[in-house]
Amino acid sequence: MSQRHRPRSFDLRQLECFCAVARTGSFTKAAEDLGIAQPSLSEHIARLEQNFGAALFERLNRRVELTPVGEAILGKAKALLEDAAALPDHFERAREGVHGPLRVGAIPTILPYYLTPLLKAFMQRYPEIDLHVREGTTAELVQQVLEGVIDVAIVSLPVSGAGLVMKELFRDPLFLAVPEDHPLAATGKAQLRRLSEERLLILKDGHCLRDETLSVCDRARARFSGHFEADQFLTIFELIRAGFGVSIVPEMARGLSHGCKLVEIEPKATRRVGYIRLERRYLSKALEVFTGYLKQAAERQHSSER
Repeated sequence: MSQRHRPRSFDLRQLECFCAVARTGSFTKAAEDLGIAQPSLSEHIARLEQNFGAALFERLNRRVELTPVGEAILGKAKALLEDAAALPDHFERAREGVHGPLRVGAIPTILPYYLTPLLKAFMQRYPEIDLHVREGTTAELVQQVLEGVIDVAIVSLPVSGAGLVMKELFRDPLFLAVPEDHPLAATGKAQLRRLSEERLLILKDGHCLRDETLSVCDRARARFSGHFEADQFLTIFELIRAGFGVSIVPEMARGLSHGCKLVEIEPKATRRVGYIRLERRYLSKALEVFTGYLKQAAERQHSSER
């Protein structure tokens, strides 16, 4: 076979005929084994030899033997046929099983308080999913979803981005967090517009909860003596306990509020928690079961609150 010749396309039927002749040493026996007419088998072999640009068999008086080229490709031809035969089983396992990588992102005001408690049970239920979790701001996570770096992000909705699917999971109530000895601590509800001379503690720029906090305050026409920015809730709650100011925090962060009092805001304020993913026709099984798991968890939480 010339080194410059590159085989053209061939099909599995041609390889099947080739392997059958190699196994039986006879075109007649190979045709019988395959249940086809001998002329049809000979035509398949001729096309295969034409595609390779070389003879694959040496026709002797009573026997057919492989040429050196035929010997060279026999092993690979058998392997291809075996792989093709196993393909339906692989497909069935892939369709029924749940496995493979899953890359999840979440914002800092959701990941430790909402997502993390759900992960252990999810990984126990789907041990073959290779789960990767990362934290980032909303802008970072939106970009990573759009670029395919992560498969899904749990954020506060809505977000902007063409080609994104957004699904709300639940509404997370927002509360006014004050020190335990604050005058509002003994009240059931608080109207933000009646606050005065209070220092508002908020997250730094880039956190969506910062924007939501300022929006709630603007709608309520709240007046504050100033703002103090922090990187995380832990710092904000420490400052509240020290009497340095007040803040607006989500219900899911209640576990950090010891030494503080969470007062319901009037009128009621919430944030929309949900997930975003790329809009595509095909979803991996891992992503499908993960989003379904989040929906079930949200439904259980809603049922327990009623």
